[in-house]
This record gives sequence, structure tokens and C-alpha cells, in this order.
Amino acid sequence: MKHGKKCKIDKYTLILIVLLLLLTGLVIAWKLPQKEDRYIHVGIAVYDRSDTFMESYIRELGDKIGQTRILGKKVSYEIYDAEGIGSRQEKQLQEMYAQDYDVMLVNLVEPASAASVLTDAKDADIPVILFNREIDEKDLKISKNVWYVGTDAREAGVMQGELLKDLWKKQSRILDWNGNGMLDYVLVEGEESHFDAIRRTSGFLETGAELPLNQKGNILAEWKRELAYEKFAALDDEAVQNVEAVICNNDDMALGVYDYYKEKNLKLPVIIGINNSEEMHQKIMSGEMYGTIDNKMEDQVMEICRLMQAILKKDTGSYQKVWYSTPKAIVKAEGTE
Repeated sequence: MKHGKKCKIDKYTLILIVLLLLLTGLVIAWKLPQKEDRYIHVGIAVYDRSDTFMESYIRELGDKIGQTRILGKKVSYEIYDAEGIGSRQEKQLQEMYAQDYDVMLVNLVEPASAASVLTDAKDADIPVILFNREIDEKDLKISKNVWYVGTDAREAGVMQGELLKDLWKKQSRILDWNGNGMLDYVLVEGEESHFDAIRRTSGFLETGAELPLNQKGNILAEWKRELAYEKFAALDDEAVQNVEAVICNNDDMALGVYDYYKEKNLKLPVIIGINNSEEMHQKIMSGEMYGTIDNKMEDQVMEICRLMQAILKKDTGSYQKVWYSTPKAIVKAEGTE
């Protein structure tokens, strides 16, 4: 009987010793100096890298971030490509919140969904810089730790209108090649409810109101070159053959229209885009395309990097919620080769 009691005591003593050893180990581990993370961690959500402009944007952004040091640390980043699918980006964003990034850079597939995205980021206590695809102004008020970097979409549209006005003023007899006294044009928009598409289009139409515009067609091509080609091909022959100008919400769609005319061996109308992509720029300089609006991607990328620095240094007091680059019209100068 005594022997059994002794065994029981020894068993409890052993458990107590193990617990004390575990506790001692935890205390020692806690007091040891922790290995410092030498990196700032950034998550980048992209709406679609197959978009020519966005792919250039992300390459530029990656290069600049790779050269950036914040608080003496290098910046490590991960890119999540939603491939244009809203549900895919939603899952990616949930994963990003769990990663506890120091900053998230977000290019939304669906800008109208910004409220839920920013609410989740606020709950996760992660600062967010939205870029390129603008959201409704009221959504920026959801959190004090959210900013937008892009270009003034309406101003870009206004500048398209100014380019067309200048051309009509200088060469109306040449531009009105069908002799009806009107400027026959087709409008190619990005997405029906997209803030940038709406603002670019309204800016152009407001400025173009001073011109004798005659719209021969209005198509939605979701920013895509191939879709612009397909939608343009679906217009009736009379519209295609009589159109004198095509105004596009971006360069990819402008190039889609160009592809159609070249393939059909038709006379090219005046085509004006937005973005100043490399291919568009080359075709403007060669005289094949008329013009585009450069939204100064490089300036936007520099601002994102400056803003990241300010966020992590907790010094954003001088930063506005919205920052726009200053767009610039690009046309081939007269007399240049």
C-alpha cells in the first residue's frame, strides 16, 4: 500500500518537473534576442497582367520597389494576378490579409467593390494604396489608412477632345474626307460602369461638344485589343467606311481598331488612345496613328514609393487622399521623321 502511494507521488513529481522545464525553456526563449526581420513586406494585387499597360506598370513598380529601402530595410513584394476575374481577386485579397503585409498595393478588378475590400483591410490593420483604377470618393473615407494614386481620367478625356479640336481647326477639309460637313466618329469605351471609362468619355464629350460630331457607333471593349477588333468588325460597313475618327478609352483598344483597318486594307481614320504604350507611341511616331494621352505611369510609380515610405514612417500628414499624375498629349510633331 505504501509502495503504491510512493509511485503515485513519483508520477506527480515527474509531471511537475517536466512542466517546470517547459516553463523555464519558454522564459529563456522569450528573453533571448529575437531575430529582426530585415524586410518590409508588400503585397501587390493586380487586376490583369495581360493588360499591356498594366504589365508595363507592374514591371516599373517592381523595379522601383526593388531599389527602395524603408527604415533601413529592403522591400520584399509578392504579386497576385487576378486575370480580370473579380472572384479570383477576392480570394487573393483574403489571403493577403492573412499574410499581415506592412502595406498592400491594390489595383481592383471591380472598383465598385472597394467598400468591402477597404473594410476588410481596416479590420486587418493593413494600410492600402489603391492605384490606376479609381474608386468612388466616398469609399476613401472608410479608413484613414487608404490612399489612391492614378491620373485624372476626366482630364485625359478632355485632352483627347482638345487634340481632335486642334486637328479639325487646322485640317477640317482633309479630316472631313466624305464632305458631309460633320466629323464622323466611333467611340470605343472600356467598361460600362467603370469610373475611369465614364470619366474619360465624359471629358471627351464635354470638350468635343464644340465640334460638329456625328457618332457612327459606340462600343464597349473592356480595355482589350482583341475585343475592340471584334466589336469594330461587327459595325455596319457604312459606319466603318465613313468614320473619320475613332476615340478610344485606352491604347490597347485603339490598337485593336488599327488592326482591323490594316487587315481589311482600309484607309485609317484618326485614332486617339490613352496610356502612351510602347507600341502606340511607335505607331504615332511613324505616322500610322494620330495621338494618345500619356498618363505618366512613371510619376505614379514614384509617388507610390514615396507614399509607402511616409506610411511606414508614420508621416502621412501632408499627403492627400488622392494623387493624380499630370497627363500629357502625345502626337508626332510636324516635320519630324
